[in-house]
Amino acid sequence: MLLGRFVERRRVYYLVWTLGLLWYALATASEAAGGALGWNPGLYRLWYLTGAIGVAAYLGAGTVYLHRDPSFGSLTVVCVLGASVPGLVANHLDVGFAGLATAIVLTAVLSWRPRWFAHAVFVALVAASLVATVRVLNAGVDPGLLPASPDQVVSGQALDADTRALTPPFNISGALVLILGAVISALRFWRTGTLPSGVSSNVLIAVGAFVPSVASGLTRFGITSLFFLGELLGLASIIVGFLLSGSSTARPNPGPSASTGPS
Repeated sequence: MLLGRFVERRRVYYLVWTLGLLWYALATASEAAGGALGWNPGLYRLWYLTGAIGVAAYLGAGTVYLHRDPSFGSLTVVCVLGASVPGLVANHLDVGFAGLATAIVLTAVLSWRPRWFAHAVFVALVAASLVATVRVLNAGVDPGLLPASPDQVVSGQALDADTRALTPPFNISGALVLILGAVISALRFWRTGTLPSGVSSNVLIAVGAFVPSVASGLTRFGITSLFFLGELLGLASIIVGFLLSGSSTARPNPGPSASTGPS
């Protein structure tokens, strides 16, 4: 559906969102295959690269293409900075300083070439994804820590701590950007009253990003019963939000600051 919208309307955020949902599909398919057939290191690495690293980051990058105004670019830089903190605090300095360096480069692009900012974010994301892919593929997987039954929730515990440190910069920054973009769009539609379905669609997209993050975070405290339900509700909310966003014939006004929601 999103790829069809990209072909029809030539708006880049649809293409980047398509990648994010493709990673979501591969991650959940990996979980299903692991639960039905048993986990192995190759399947586990596929799940980690797509689900633990790819989904939130690429959905967030799509939102950066949607909101092209400099103020949202500044929020994006703040999200990247915030996502660097866990690496610095946990003494994974390579990850933390890489995040800080990325934020500095993005700030420079935003200051001097703001029209290139979304492209710079995407290039940085692809480069970071390639580095993460190499590290995950070369990392050892402990088979004894893989889920042994379908009802066990898969997590990053089968990888070493240095490899797991890669995930917060992708997940935190991507989820925050996606949620902020959806909330800002909903507030703009609500204030202007021009597109009632725009409010509902963006609230649903924000909920779709928030719920899986909470469900996944709870697994760190041993609360795993909500994980699969959170994934299902999150993806359903995102899909319904996208469907609602395309149900209206309204179009945003031209100009980079007028992109207030998917259309």
